[in-house]
Amino acid sequence: MKLMSKALIVLLSAVILAACGGQSPDRVDLRKEQDARSYAVGAAALREVTQVIEMLTDEYPDVAGQEKNELLHVGFVDMMNREPRLQTQMLELELMVRGLDDAAAMADLPAIKEMTFDDDEMTSQLYMLGAYLGMQILLIDNMLQDYDKGLNGRIVAIGFWDALNDESRMDDDGITEQWEEIRRILTESVPETEQVLSENHARGLAYLEENIEREGVMVTPSGLQFEVLREGDGPAPGPTDIVEVHYAGTLVTGEEFDSSYERGETIRFPVNRVIPGWTEGLQLMQVGAKYRFVIPQELAYGDSQRGPLIEPYSVLIFEVELIDVIPARVD
Repeated sequence: MKLMSKALIVLLSAVILAACGGQSPDRVDLRKEQDARSYAVGAAALREVTQVIEMLTDEYPDVAGQEKNELLHVGFVDMMNREPRLQTQMLELELMVRGLDDAAAMADLPAIKEMTFDDDEMTSQLYMLGAYLGMQILLIDNMLQDYDKGLNGRIVAIGFWDALNDESRMDDDGITEQWEEIRRILTESVPETEQVLSENHARGLAYLEENIEREGVMVTPSGLQFEVLREGDGPAPGPTDIVEVHYAGTLVTGEEFDSSYERGETIRFPVNRVIPGWTEGLQLMQVGAKYRFVIPQELAYGDSQRGPLIEPYSVLIFEVELIDVIPARVD
């Protein structure tokens, strides 16, 4: 009798688990609104960094595709959980700067995978790329939670993994449709002030998505987009060096908000004393170069208003000429 009872319990448990989808941890129901939105966000995460991944593949041709995908995915999942295991201090600082360190957690987060990391440049670069993509997901989820439309972390991770392996369960049209819905959510009827902020944020996201498709535009793991307008042949600055530049800054609407050209004089400043997008971008340049940077709001001023023209969540565009580099003093 006891054996019969135990067998019945096991059978009932299996039926219940099957009904709940418990037997399939990668189960996704794309007919459900949250599942479809979450899967699309995960699958689309790679769109902006295809060139970076190709560069890393060329740089490390001996690395198996599966190993590359595992490192990207682990970094991605770690960051969604806000528990980075490589470059920990730097990534935790990035979370704090973006206001994500104490933000509400994403629903149904995927488990962190046990892994032993090799101490080499390839491992670090792939992990960091995945982590930065995971940080972008946190930002999107944080916005959507304000509208009670937050993402499901487990399904985001599945979408990302499927895309890594070219096995997406959603076609490009379906992904684009979900992104259009996200933009609609972020601009739906809210109090007037919040409406302006949401529209500005959505406009910036749309611009970033369109700009990355332009020929010659590249993107770094942090999300900084850049285009080389003219190569330089001089020295490149380090983070503590002082640079002399000419620049013009515009909004995605084309409105100019600042220009050293208009003032008729260059400007000097330490590389590490400006917004993160500038600090990163300047170190890509050599003296004599001219670049066009499109800086996501999280690498610019985030949710802060700066002057009369730069609203919260503004994507900023800069054309920058690197005139000179003054090396940091070594005491």
